[in-house]
Amino acid sequence: MAGQIAWYRTPIDKQVLRELTQKSDLRGLAHALSFLLIYLTTTAITLYFFLNEMWVPMVIAAYVHSMFHGFVGMGASVHELSHGTAFKTKWLNEFFFRLFAFLTWNSYYHFKESHKRHHQFTGFDELDREIKPEPIPFTRAQVIGWFTFDWAHFKNIIGTNIAHAMGNTDVDFFFWCPLLSRENIKTRKLIAWARFMIIGHLLLVALFVYFELYILIYTVTFGYFFATFLVHGCEIQQHSGLMRNVPDWRVVAYTADFGPVMSFLYWNMNYHAEHHMYSAVPFYNLPRLRKALEPDMPTPIKGYFRGLWHVLRLKRKQKQDPEFRYLPEFPATATPPKLA
Repeated sequence: MAGQIAWYRTPIDKQVLRELTQKSDLRGLAHALSFLLIYLTTTAITLYFFLNEMWVPMVIAAYVHSMFHGFVGMGASVHELSHGTAFKTKWLNEFFFRLFAFLTWNSYYHFKESHKRHHQFTGFDELDREIKPEPIPFTRAQVIGWFTFDWAHFKNIIGTNIAHAMGNTDVDFFFWCPLLSRENIKTRKLIAWARFMIIGHLLLVALFVYFELYILIYTVTFGYFFATFLVHGCEIQQHSGLMRNVPDWRVVAYTADFGPVMSFLYWNMNYHAEHHMYSAVPFYNLPRLRKALEPDMPTPIKGYFRGLWHVLRLKRKQKQDPEFRYLPEFPATATPPKLA
């Protein structure tokens, strides 16, 4: 079946698509540098409170830092940069891709390979391993971890990186098991990057201990694993409760209107069906792509929190009926969804 899925794509004028796929270093830099600035600012504020022994403000600042830190990783920044569409200049994209991957313990090469397959086989069982087979319940411990220390996330990311650094690439961040065979020459890149991250973070920790800047161990090295609820809330609104094994991205991925703040943090990935349909379109052009495709697309969910409530309702329905799948509403102008 690999490579044979005849996906439905909403037709679009070639000239319009050509304009929408134009990359911009300026727009890419504006977003990437603003993310880096926020990251450094929240780190600096937390450090300031630490140095002045202002413990309560320090804890609050550290928590806010972690809420943002989640969007630096594969949940937003690393994801978009893996497509290579954010910048016109390739080395700029690669620089921020690797920098943000390092700051979040993400294997940039693994994610790029894995995500390519996710786009090719979106929602097809046994082929798309970035989406777990449903229904997937949220446990109480899991939800508590999202608001405190996300132990499951920490164990997966750190444990897999340690395994890769030791040469065991059979262990996987998702469920490919393994993504690449040990004989594949590309596997060396997974191992080399894992070793670079571990050695790099150990050196940073040693530096922070030497200068007694202990709070930086949290903000720089481990902040990504705390207060993950905000980015998880975005991620579960990508594919949860939707159809599976059908060649129409309109019914296997959501379209949502998050508003300016959450859309900024999420690199416009709330336009997820549009992103899957035309993945060569840079994130900053997705709102325009949405307008071009609107007559043929499902009615979007309005708001981040409404989207969360929608997913939670679907989870309750799936608990009662494991076969339940949500089919979005389409306007009268839309081509009926391709369900076979």
